[in-house]
Amino acid sequence: MQVPYYYSITDSGFGETSKTNREIMNLGFLPVEKKLHLLFLEKLISIIPVSYYWGWTIAAGIVFICTSIGVFHFEESFSYIPSLFMLSVLIALQPIIVIWAHKKMNLLKDYLMDIIDLTKDEILKWYEDQISIVFDEKRMLASGVLYLIVVHLTHLDVMGFSFKSFYSYAIINTVYLISGILLGFGLYPLVCTALMVYKIGKLPMNENVLLSKNLQIKGLLYSKFTICAASIYATWGFFRLSTISKFSNALNIGFYSFFALLLIAYFILPQYSIHQMIVKTKKEKLEIFSKQLMNNAKEAFHSPTKNNISVLKDFLDIEHQLDEMCVWPFGTYEVLHIVLIIIIPIIVVLLEVILGIMR
Repeated sequence: MQVPYYYSITDSGFGETSKTNREIMNLGFLPVEKKLHLLFLEKLISIIPVSYYWGWTIAAGIVFICTSIGVFHFEESFSYIPSLFMLSVLIALQPIIVIWAHKKMNLLKDYLMDIIDLTKDEILKWYEDQISIVFDEKRMLASGVLYLIVVHLTHLDVMGFSFKSFYSYAIINTVYLISGILLGFGLYPLVCTALMVYKIGKLPMNENVLLSKNLQIKGLLYSKFTICAASIYATWGFFRLSTISKFSNALNIGFYSFFALLLIAYFILPQYSIHQMIVKTKKEKLEIFSKQLMNNAKEAFHSPTKNNISVLKDFLDIEHQLDEMCVWPFGTYEVLHIVLIIIIPIIVVLLEVILGIMR
């Protein structure tokens, strides 16, 4: 029978443990958890012996250099270089963000353990089931193919370039094809992550949701996911502006604006369910707390000793802190970042449309 591998935390990070360590974990001294599998995007780039982010950056740089040389050879013009550069940036950025999100999801497990009112085994099973859905690579691939089909049928992949050679057309469209399928790869986990966060709000929560710092960690993590998605959105906008066609028709503008609304909805709506659960939990716990506070107040009034007054003061301070506690899992800082990243490209598009009309 094959012996399973487990993770151990060492100075160098995660690694395979020795047989002795595995036996200790099986005895119950340390928790045994499933090994985080590598995504196809990470396995693919592992042929370059560096970290995944450097690997994809190097691969994208090679693509940019080779395609630029190829197109310049056939066209003898630098007018296509900005578009190739933006596509190369997308080839690097999109898989890096997907892999990063996959690795960071482990933080969400700690958050769930802290605030969900279920047993550890029930939480782990729910978490692992959700992760298997969010990062289902067959569905991610299907999402990429579906995205390419949609943009092709709606002619959103038309860039307006006039090439002297068919080879130039083949080169730039191949790079666009790779960028597009990688975008589709990321769209699927983006939507599934939002659904997962929405489902978290439907789980029973304990009083830690009012006190735990993990609430801010979760909000910050989800905010980072949104900021990453918004960065890709902005980069696609700059790519479109680098082409000849730009945002020359209403369909292009509508499609791009739709994704802006999608990102805003992605950030707010799933977390609204958590907000509702926090409000509900806060109300329930405050009712229980208020009864205890009243008992302490009566005792302090009837017997105003130093100890009774001190206890009452502590209870009043806690009640005040609970009343002032934010019931949203994100703050103004995260909202400002996301709004700026989304709004700025839209302003650029509007200026392009207005200037185009004026010309």
